[in-house]
Amino acid sequence: MIDLNKLVDYMPLILRLYFLVLFGLYSFTFALWLLYAYRVDVFALLNNPLPVNRLNQYQAPLYRLTYKLSIIGTFLFVAAEIIYVLTESSELSYIPVAIFCVIIFMPVRKLQYFQRKVFIRQCLRISTGKYAVECKFPDIIFSDLLTSYSRVIADLWLAGAILIYIVGKPTSSRRKELENEAIMSLIAAYPYAIRFRQCLIERAHADNEQGQFWSTMNAIKYLTAFPAIFLGIVGNQRMTFMWFLWNASSAINSTYSFWWDVSQDWNLDFLKDPLNDKSWKFQTRRPFSIVVYIFFSALDFILRMSWVVRVLSERHTSFFATDFGIFLMQFLEVFRRCIWVFFRIEAEASKTMAYLSVHGFNDDALSHPE
Repeated sequence: MIDLNKLVDYMPLILRLYFLVLFGLYSFTFALWLLYAYRVDVFALLNNPLPVNRLNQYQAPLYRLTYKLSIIGTFLFVAAEIIYVLTESSELSYIPVAIFCVIIFMPVRKLQYFQRKVFIRQCLRISTGKYAVECKFPDIIFSDLLTSYSRVIADLWLAGAILIYIVGKPTSSRRKELENEAIMSLIAAYPYAIRFRQCLIERAHADNEQGQFWSTMNAIKYLTAFPAIFLGIVGNQRMTFMWFLWNASSAINSTYSFWWDVSQDWNLDFLKDPLNDKSWKFQTRRPFSIVVYIFFSALDFILRMSWVVRVLSERHTSFFATDFGIFLMQFLEVFRRCIWVFFRIEAEASKTMAYLSVHGFNDDALSHPE
C-alpha cells in the first residue's frame, strides 16, 4: 500500500505552501475567464474595468497580472522542486519562492506595475481591518480569501522556523519540535479578526436597521471562528470536556458559515424557506441552472464539515495529523474558497445586474426569473 505521507518528502513545507498559493492564483484567473465568458462584468465588479475601446478580457489589467504571475510562479515552482530533488536542501528551495515575492512587490515599472501597486495598497489597507468605500467588494473578497489561507499563513511561521533552526532535510520529529500552537493559532485567527473589524465598520456606516442587523450577524459569524481556532490548543486529547467543546464550536461555526455562504453570499433562497416552491426558482438573472447551485452548495457543505475527521477513530484521525493529511485539508479548504469566490462574484452580478453584451453570445445563456 502506498504511503501517501512519503509523497510530501519530495515537497518541503515551503513548497507545499507555495503550491497552494499558485493553485489559488490559477483558480482566480480561471474564475475571471469563466465569469467573463458567461457575460458577467467581473472586472467592473472588482473595480478593475477594461481599458477604453478594449472588449477582450485578456486586456484587463487584473487578468493579465494574475495570468502572468501564474506562469512565472509555475516556472519558479518547478525550479525549486528540481533544486530540492537534486540537492535535498530545503534552504535552497526558499530562493525561488523569495524571487516570486520580490517580483510581486518590486517597485519597478514592469509586469503590470500599476495593478501590482493597487494590490500592494489593498494588502496594506485590509491588514488593519479596513476597506476602501470605492473598493469595498474586492477588499472584502480578498479578506475572505485570506481566512481560508489562515492555516497556510500560520505555516509560513513554521517554514521560517525550519529555515532558521534546521540545516539540511527536516525530519517529522524535528518539525514537531518547532511547532508552537499558540503562536500559529494567533496567526491563523488574524484574517478572521480582519473580517470581524470590517463587519463592525460596515455596521457603523449602514444606512438602515436592516443593514446594521446583517452586518452584526456577519460579525458574529467570524466571531464564532475564534473558539474553533483557540480551543484546538487545549482540546487535542480525545474524549475530554475541552475536546467536546472544541468540536461543538467547530460545528457551530461551520454550520453558520455554510448557511451564510449559500443564503447571503450566493444569494440563494432554498435554505431560507426550503418548503416554498419559489425558493427553488430564480428571482433574478443567473448564468446557471438551479441544479448547478444545489450541487456546489452540497459540495460547500461537505468541505465546510471537514472538522468531522477529528471525531473519527484514532487510526483515521492520525492520518490527518501527518504532513500529507495537513496539506490535503489545507488544499481542500483553498479549493472550497475558490468555488466560493466564483459564486460570490456571480451573485453580486445578479444583484447589481452587472452583465455584458458580448458579441457571439446568446442572451438565452442566462437563466431568467420565472
